[in-house]
Amino acid sequence: MRYYLIGICGISMSALAHFLKNSGNEVSGSDMNVSGVKSLERNGVKVFHNENAEEVAKADVVVVSSAIGEDNADLKIAKKLKKKVLSRGELLGELSKNYEKVIAVAGSHGKTTTTALIYNILKCAKVNPSLHLGGVLCEEKTNYVVGDTKYFVTEACEYHDNFLFLHPYIGVVTNVEEEHLDYFKTFENELKSFEKFKSNCKYVIDGSRLYPTHIRYDRKGRLCFNIAFDDSDDFSISHQRKLKKLISLKVQILEEVNVYNCILAYHVCALLGFSDEIIKEGLESFKGVKRRFEKVDCEYFENVVVDYAHHPTEIENTIKTAKKVFKNKKILYIFQPHTYSRTKNLLNEFVEVFKKVDDLIMYKTYPAREKTSDGISALKLAKILDVNYCANLNSLMKKLFVDYNDRVLVFIGAGDLPDLLYKNKFLRD
Repeated sequence: MRYYLIGICGISMSALAHFLKNSGNEVSGSDMNVSGVKSLERNGVKVFHNENAEEVAKADVVVVSSAIGEDNADLKIAKKLKKKVLSRGELLGELSKNYEKVIAVAGSHGKTTTTALIYNILKCAKVNPSLHLGGVLCEEKTNYVVGDTKYFVTEACEYHDNFLFLHPYIGVVTNVEEEHLDYFKTFENELKSFEKFKSNCKYVIDGSRLYPTHIRYDRKGRLCFNIAFDDSDDFSISHQRKLKKLISLKVQILEEVNVYNCILAYHVCALLGFSDEIIKEGLESFKGVKRRFEKVDCEYFENVVVDYAHHPTEIENTIKTAKKVFKNKKILYIFQPHTYSRTKNLLNEFVEVFKKVDDLIMYKTYPAREKTSDGISALKLAKILDVNYCANLNSLMKKLFVDYNDRVLVFIGAGDLPDLLYKNKFLRD
C-alpha cells in the first residue's frame, strides 16, 4: 500500500509513518515543520515541505493530521481525486487492530509519561511491547517502538474524538479538565467523549479519581491506595485496608505529579499480571520523556529546563517542581502559549497561575492550526500580566543575556521554541 501523510512531522503522525513503513508499506508525506525529518528519511520515508500533487495521486490512502485545515492543498487534491482519506485517529485505530492487547492512555495531563512508564515496565518484563508515543523517550530517543503483536501501548488523544477509534483491552484516564474547547465547545461535551472512550474499553483504570490528598478511591468511593512520601522523595504504594506495603520506589523523574502516573502504570501492569518486582524495576529504571521537566545542556546558563506544559494545571505543577528543585535560586519562566483559542478559553486560569511567579517572559504564540482571530495572543496575555514579551528569538536572547544572566531558565510550552533553541545552538543535544 502507498500512504501519504499530511502533517507527517507531527509527533504522533511521524510515529504512525514509521509503523506503516516498518510494516512494508510505501510512505511519504508533507509538512512545513522540519522536526523529525531526519529520522523519517533514514527509514526511507520521503518528506516534502510543500504540497506534492504527484505523490498524492500515487497514494492509495491519504492520512490527515488534526492540525491540518480544509484549505490544505494536498487535502484538496486528495478529495478531488476521491482518494481514501483517514484522520490520524482513524489510522491509529486501524493499526491497533493488529495487536492482541491494546493499552490506551487518555486524559488532559500526564498521558505521555504514563504511556511511557507502562511501556518501560513491559520492556523490563521482556515481552517486546510496541509503542506509539506523543513524546520522545529520553533513553531510546524515539517516539515509537515496533515490537511483537501482543502488547500495544499508545496515547489516546481526545482532540477531534480521535481516541474513540480505539477499542482498548485496558483504557486509562489520567484526569479530565477543560481542554480543546475549540473542538468540544463545552466541558460537558468533553466529559461525554471520555465516557464513550471508557465504554470502548474492556477494563478501565480511572485516574480522575486521584485526588491532591494522595488518596485514591474506587468507583464506589472506597479507599484503595495511599501514597506516602519520605524526606528523600522516595515513596511507597500501600494497600490501605490490609496495611500491606506493596512496593517502595526511588524514581528518576522529578515532578511530584509523576507519583500519580506511576500509580496508574502500576495498576495497568498489575492487572496484566506482572509481578511487583518487575513493576518496581520498570518504574525505577525509567529515564523520562523529553520536554517533561527535562534538564538540558546550555553553554551560557548553568541550569536550564524544558517542559511541555501548556495547560494551566500542568504549568502550576512545573512551577512547583522548579521551586522545589532549585531552592533559593532565582528562576525565570519563559512561556510560549500553544494556540490562541486555548489562551482565550482558559485565560483566567493562565493569569492566576502566572501571578505566582516573580520573573516571566511571554514568547509569541505557537498558532498550530489557528489564526490570531481565534482567540488571545501571547502579546495580549503579556499586557494583562504586565510582563515582558518577545516576538522573536533575537529579542528573547538579548533579554536573557542582558537582564537575566543569573537565573535558572525554565522554558514552558508545547510550541516550537525548544526546536529553535536547539537549531540556533543555544541548547545542546
